[in-house]
Amino acid sequence: MVKKSRLFIFISLLFIIWMFIFSPIAMANPIEDPNSFKPGPIQEEDANVITERANSIIGVLVTVGVVIAAVTLTILGIKYMMGSVEERAEYKKSMIPYLIGSILLFATSTIVGIIANIVENMNL
Repeated sequence: MVKKSRLFIFISLLFIIWMFIFSPIAMANPIEDPNSFKPGPIQEEDANVITERANSIIGVLVTVGVVIAAVTLTILGIKYMMGSVEERAEYKKSMIPYLIGSILLFATSTIVGIIANIVENMNL
C-alpha cells in the first residue's frame, strides 16, 4: 500500500513539474510595471486563449484518467479471474471505489463540457 501511494505521489509530482515546464504561462514575459495594469472587459482573444488552455488541460486530465482507469480495470480483472472464491469477494469490495472514481472522472469531464457549451452559446 505504501509503495502504491509513493508511486502515485511521484507520478503526480512529475506531471505537475511537466505542466509547469512546458506551460506557455511559464514562458510568458512578466509585467514590468504592475501599477500600469488597468483592468477592463475581457477581450475575445483572451477568452479564446483561456478556452484553448482549459480544453487542453481537461483533455490531458481525461486522457490520463482513462489510461489509469483502463490499466486498473485490467489488473483487477486479471486478479479476479485468477483468484480463489475468498479473493474474488475481496476484489469485488475493491472495485466499488474504482467504479465511483471512474464515474466521477467521466461525469466531471462531461459536465464541464456541457457547461462550456452552454456558456459559449450564451455569448452569441
